[in-house]
Amino acid sequence: MAPSDLDLVVTSGARRWAFAPGVVVRIGRAPTCDVVVDDPAVSREHLRAEYDGGWVVRDSSSAGGTSLRGARVSRFTVADEAVVRLADAVEVVLRVGGRAPGPGGEVRIGRAPDNDIVLVDPMVSRRHAAARRSGDDWLVTDLGGRNPTLLNGTAITGDTLARVGDTLTLGSSEIVVAEHGLSRVPRSAHHLVVDDVTLALPDGRNLLSGVSLDIAPGEFVAVVGPSGSGKSTLLKVMTGDLAPSTGQVTYDGTDVCGHGAVRTLIGTVPQDDVLHTSLSARAALSYTAALRLPADTGRAERRAAVDGALSQVDLLEHADTRVKDMSGGQRKRVSIAMELLTSPPLLVLDEPTSGLDPNLDRQIMSTLRSIADRGRSVVVVTHSTDNLAWCDRILILAAPGGVPIFLGPPAELRIRFGTADWAEIFEEASRHSAPEPVRAALARRPGGAGGSGPAPAVRSWRAQARTLVLRHAALIAADRAYAAFLLCMPLVLAVLALAVPGLGGFGPPDPDDPGEAGQLLVLLFVGAAFTGGACGIREIVAERAIFRRERAAGLPVLAYVVAKAVVFAVVCAVQATLLVGGTVLAKPAPESAVLLVSPALELAVAALLTGFTSCAAALFLSSLVRSAEQAMPVLVVVVMAQLVLCGGMIPVTGRPVLAEVSWLAPSRWGYAAGSSTVDLAGFPGAQDDPLWRHSAPWWLLSGGVLVALAAVFLLSLARRLARSGPGSR
Repeated sequence: MAPSDLDLVVTSGARRWAFAPGVVVRIGRAPTCDVVVDDPAVSREHLRAEYDGGWVVRDSSSAGGTSLRGARVSRFTVADEAVVRLADAVEVVLRVGGRAPGPGGEVRIGRAPDNDIVLVDPMVSRRHAAARRSGDDWLVTDLGGRNPTLLNGTAITGDTLARVGDTLTLGSSEIVVAEHGLSRVPRSAHHLVVDDVTLALPDGRNLLSGVSLDIAPGEFVAVVGPSGSGKSTLLKVMTGDLAPSTGQVTYDGTDVCGHGAVRTLIGTVPQDDVLHTSLSARAALSYTAALRLPADTGRAERRAAVDGALSQVDLLEHADTRVKDMSGGQRKRVSIAMELLTSPPLLVLDEPTSGLDPNLDRQIMSTLRSIADRGRSVVVVTHSTDNLAWCDRILILAAPGGVPIFLGPPAELRIRFGTADWAEIFEEASRHSAPEPVRAALARRPGGAGGSGPAPAVRSWRAQARTLVLRHAALIAADRAYAAFLLCMPLVLAVLALAVPGLGGFGPPDPDDPGEAGQLLVLLFVGAAFTGGACGIREIVAERAIFRRERAAGLPVLAYVVAKAVVFAVVCAVQATLLVGGTVLAKPAPESAVLLVSPALELAVAALLTGFTSCAAALFLSSLVRSAEQAMPVLVVVVMAQLVLCGGMIPVTGRPVLAEVSWLAPSRWGYAAGSSTVDLAGFPGAQDDPLWRHSAPWWLLSGGVLVALAAVFLLSLARRLARSGPGSR
C-alpha cells in the first residue's frame, strides 16, 4: 500500500520504511531501531523523528553528527523532502507522503534522491540503472553512466536477466537480487581477503611466504617489519599491481589482480606525494574530481566532494594554500584526500609518515584512525613504530622471505614476543630461521570468488581530455617562471637574427651576403625545433608518478595524450608567432607566399609544425628516460642532430644514409617548407634540392610529412604509456 499524505517515508540504500503520525521513529545502527542503517560510522541511535504538527527530526547526540544541505543540524522539520547525511558517511532520504514502486513496476537506481534505490556513492551516476520484474527474476538495464553496471562482475549491455543470488555492482556499491526484491549490501559486508599469498622470484627466493589477512570495514591495520621483509611488496599484491605466485587476494569475492574496476574500490596513497605542487589543494583536488567522478556530477557536487575530502583530513582551512607552501604532513594529507574523493571502501598507504617528524607522524596516524572510525578500511605500510597504538591490528613480516610472524592487536605484542621494545621485535623478525607463519581465520563470502571480475570503467575520454587541458593551462599560469621561459625563448632567438650579417633578410639576396636567407632559416627552424623540444622533453618523466596514479583510477591513455597535444599545439603556435614575428621585424620578410595569403604567415605555420613535431618527439623521448635529469642531455643531442640534418648548414641531399636519416628530423622538413616560401632554390649558389622549390605542392609535401611525423611520435607515446601501466616497473 502506498503511504498516505502524512506518512513519513524513510529511504536508506535499497530499503524503504513508512510510518504514520503518532509513532516515534528511531534511526540508527542498533538492530532495535525502527530504521536500521548498517554502517559503523552511524551511531546506535542517530536520529529520532516524531509528528508534532509536522514531522520533526532531532539528532540523538550522535558521535558523527547530522548534515542537511551541507550544514550540521540538531533539529529540523521535514516539509516535503529532506536528504541528510549521517556522520558524513550515509545518506538518508526523509519524505512526507510519496510512493513505493509497485509489483512489476520499474525500480530506478542511482545517486539522485528521487531514485527508488538511492546509492550514496560518488562513483554512481544520478540515473545509473533501472530494473523491472520478470517473473521471479529481474531485467536490469544500464542507463549509460560513466561506470558500467556489473552483473556478477561483468558489464551488462541492453536488458540483462538477473536471478536470485546474483550481485549487481554500481560504482563501489553492491545490490543483491533476493527473493523479496533488490537489497543493498551494507558496508559491513565488504572485506579484503589475502588468502595464503606467496610471491617467489624466478630464482626461487620468496618475497612473501604464506600471508593471510582479512580486513573488515572500519578496521585500521598496520604492516611493519625490518627492511627487506616484503611490506611494500604485500601492498602491491593487495592492490593488484603484482600477481602472487600462489594464493589469492579478493575484494568482496572478486580477484583483485587483473580486474581494473576493483582498483576503483581501493584508494592507494604512494610513499611519495604525487601532486602538482604549484596548484592549491582545492584546485588539485577539483581537477582530480572532474577526472574521476561521473560526468553528470555537477560543479556544486564536485566542490562538495572536494570540501568533504579536505574536511576528513582537517585541511579545509588550508584549501586555498598552494601545495608547495604546505608542510610535509599537510601534503601527505592532500594525497590522502585525493583518494577520498571517490569514497573508496578501502584505503592503503605506503609509508605515509616517511621523512616526517614525530609530531607530524602522530598527526597522520590520528587522521587515519578517524578515517577508519567513519567505516572505511585502512591499511598502512610503515617502518615507524611510534604511533601503532592507533591501529586495531598489526601484521609483522619477517626478513628475509616475508613470513608473517604476528597478527593481532598492539596489546598482544608483549604476550607474543615477551617485550614491547620494537628493536628487540625487529631483531627477532630479522633472524634467518623465522618461525612458522601465523595463520588467520578468513571470512568467506558465498559466490563471486573466482568470477570474471569487474570490467574496467567506461569513461568519456573527451571530457577527461578537456579537464586535463584546463589543468595543464592552470599549471602553466601558476608557474610564472616557466610561463616566462616559454615566452622568452622565441623572443631571444628572434633577437639573435640581428647577428646574421646582411640587409636582404628573407627577400632578394644581398650581393655582399648571399647566404643571409639560408642562415636566417637555420636560426628560425632549428630554433623552432629547440623551443618545441624544450616544452616536451621533461613533461612525461616529471608526471610519470601522477600519470600512473590517475591511470590506476581509470584515466584513458588517449585522453592524456590528446590533452598534451592540444596544450602544446597552442604553446607552439604562440612561440612560432613570436619567433617569426620578431624575426621579420628584425629582417625583411619574403616577397611572396606559395600557399597562404602572407609569406610571414606561411613561415609561422611552418615553424609551428616544426616546433609541434619536435615537441611530440620530445614527449616520446621523455617517456623513455628514467629521470628528469637524464632528459636535458637527450634534448641537447636531439637539437644538435637537427642542426646538422636540417640541410641548411651541411648538404644532405643525395648523400646516402645522411639523406635518409634526415627524413626523421622535423627541422629538415621545416627548413624545406621555409625555403619553399623564400624560394631559396633560386638564390645564387643554392643547393639543388627539389624540396626548396617555390611551389605549393612541394610546400604541402614538407608540411604533410611534419604532420605525419607528429602523429607517429604521439602514437608511439600512447603505445609506450599503455604498456607502462600502473603495475609496470
